[in-house]
Formats: sequence, C-alpha cells, structure tokens
Amino acid sequence: MNDLPIGTVEFSGVSKRYRLGGLGTLRGTLAALSSKVRGNGSRELWALDDVSFHVEPGSILGLIGPNGAGKTTALKLLSNITQPTMGRVAVSGRVSSLIELGAGFHPELTGRENIYLNGAILGLSRREIRDKLDQIIAFSELERFIDTPVKRYSSGMYVRLGFAVAAHVAPDVLLVDEVLAVGDASFRQRCIEHMRTLRQRGVTIIFVSHNMHLIRSMCDTAMLLVGGRIQATGTVDATISAYESALVEADAPHARPMPPGSAGASSPAELAVTSVQVLPSSSTDQGRLLSHQEATVRVCYQARSPQQIGRIDVRTLRADDTLCSAIDSLGLDGHDDRFRVLSGRGMIDLHYRPLQLTTGRYYVLVQITDPSDSLVIAAGQSQPFDVSEPYCVPAPGLYVPRVQWTYRERGEPNEQGLERSGCYPPELSPIEQHRQGD
Repeated sequence: MNDLPIGTVEFSGVSKRYRLGGLGTLRGTLAALSSKVRGNGSRELWALDDVSFHVEPGSILGLIGPNGAGKTTALKLLSNITQPTMGRVAVSGRVSSLIELGAGFHPELTGRENIYLNGAILGLSRREIRDKLDQIIAFSELERFIDTPVKRYSSGMYVRLGFAVAAHVAPDVLLVDEVLAVGDASFRQRCIEHMRTLRQRGVTIIFVSHNMHLIRSMCDTAMLLVGGRIQATGTVDATISAYESALVEADAPHARPMPPGSAGASSPAELAVTSVQVLPSSSTDQGRLLSHQEATVRVCYQARSPQQIGRIDVRTLRADDTLCSAIDSLGLDGHDDRFRVLSGRGMIDLHYRPLQLTTGRYYVLVQITDPSDSLVIAAGQSQPFDVSEPYCVPAPGLYVPRVQWTYRERGEPNEQGLERSGCYPPELSPIEQHRQGD
C-alpha cells in the first residue's frame, strides 16, 4: 500500500459477505445453527463479489447502479468502516467520507461541537480544526444555528454541515454517497464546484449518485455495479448507456418501462411510462421515417395520483448506443407548469422538424426524474426504428445539417455579381429530384 502514489485507490478481488438474520442474539445464533443442521443454508448475502478496479490520483470515478448493488458497501470498505471478506483494499493518503446522513454526529452536541468531533474522527488535530472552523461554518451557511444541538437540524442542515466538514479536512481521497440529493439546488451547486476545486488540487473523488446528469458533468470515468459485480466500466457515456439498457425490459410491445426495484423507483406503480413511440409525419408514409421530414416522439404515461416531477429527459441513440441528441423539459420557456405535475393517463408529443438523422437504426430513451432531479422515477424506451436519407456522403456522421449554400462569381462586386444559392436538405433530396425528372 505504501508504494502507491498519494490519492490512489485500488480494489483487488474484493468480496464482502453479510450474514442475514438475528446472529446478534443467542436466540438468533441458535436458530441459524439449527437452520444449517437442517440444510437450509446460512442466509448469506454477498454485497460485493470479486470486484477489482483502480482509480488514479486526482480523478473522479462515478459509481452507479440500482439500489442494493454494493455501491455504499464499496465506500464503507474504502473508508475502513468495515473489512473485506476476501481480497485487498488499498487507499493511499487521508480519506474523508460523506456516506451516511449525519454519520459521526452526536445529536446532543451543537453544530460547532460536532465539527470538532467529526474533524477528530477524520484525523485532524484540534488546532487544525480551529484554523478551518470559520471556513467550515461559512460553507455550511449555518451561522445562526451553529450553537444549536444537531438533533434539531433538518436533513438538509445535516448534509450542509457534514459536507462542509468532509470537504475541508484536506483529504487525499473524498468519498461521497447519494447525500447531496437532500440539499437545495444552490447548495448542491456549490458542493459540485467545491469538488471540482478539490480535483484541481489533485484530490481523488469517488462519487455515488443516481443522478445521471450529475455523473456526466462531474466524472472522468464510471463503473456500473449490479448485484455486487461490475457490469461495465470505462467512459461515462458508455457506462451510463449500459445502465440505462439494464433499466428497461425487452418484452414490452412499445416501451420497456423501468422494472420494479430498479434504482430510483421508490414506487413504480405511482408513475409509469406506458409507451414510447416514434411516428412519421403523416399516415401516408406507411411507417417510413425520412431524415428531411418531420417526426414525432410520443410518450404515454400513467400516474395513480398527481406526481411532481423534476424533468422529462428524452435521448435519441443509435443502435450502437452512440448518443445522437438529448433534450429535456427544463428547456421550455419558464418550464411549463403542465410538465411539473403528471396525473392520470396522458400523452406528451415532441415534434422534430425535421428529424435530421442520417441513415441508420435508432431508439429513443425517456426518463422522468423526481422534483430534486436526483432519482429516476419512471423510464421507457421505444422499439428500434430505421431512418432513411437517400443522399448520403461517404462519412455522414450523426445528423444531416440544414445549410444555406451561397456562391458569387469571382471578381464581380457583390451587389452586381451572379449569386447562386440553395438549401439542403430540400423537400426532396437531389437524388429524388433526379429520379422524378427521369
């Protein structure tokens, strides 16, 4: 471990086993032993199963995956809260963690006293804490309540104080779980900016979140955990695409809604995306989607009761999972109130004028987040669809741009010169026009 550069994190074949049941009592232990004698098994849960990864100093790794995937267990192993059953965990340098809301706080002590307590737990001397005290209090914005017992703090105040302490202990490695979802938007943004500042100083950050927007904007790389095993790792976009594919079912006729128990689906029956369809501009097209014509993405939903939401995120992806376009309801002027609350059965149409995709096969992924924009509460995916663009250059890229071509004869004044212009793509592509001329 001492040979690793400061700020390096390494997992080597790590597995973590928990025993389920009442082993903490004599009755529970006897019941477990009796169960083993009868051959009913030991009721074990492997929260992590042979996990290996390496994080370079100064980088930010995003850990994503459904609830119960093992993300928090990985952070607890890194922060030395618990030990691996098998394998090796190596962290070089001082570790600061914000894993559980209010972890390390004593409810009867004031905010100021808990800063000293939490700082000591994180390895700071009393003098170091005193030197940073004003910065910590200012960052938390709890000046009025800093001498109030924290048992009277709201969950948001807990997060403010906990993050302020964790981020100001000059860590080499910072571990952050999904606690920032509790804070308000302005504080969350300041935390993000502070983490970016820490990265510039060379601090390694491992960040657990269900907020894919945040993962994309914050992280250098990402890792997907499912059932305690690594399912994907690498670039952020590729890993998120793998996660989004895991969130949808392949057997629905028009959409693949988020399966029960997936990440962020606290109550799948409350709000569901029932179908996602991609429709041509008119019924006469017989299901054909042409690049230079209009198309509509239709999102149908069902809510058991009025549901407040954060945003409706719509992404168009190529069959190889390359992201082609992304848009969400926050882009609306003033964020139309009709997109803040969804109730009953409804239908939302997005009109693409024109579609502009190059020839190929695509699909549309729709995600709806909660009011904090931290959790995906409903999701759906369209069936694959094909787009045709008759005129195609050798390397067409992702979309067909609409451009204006202008030409003037050389040597002639602009106002007197011969000007030839054209717009592409026109209503008909050049090849179609040629064919119609024949």
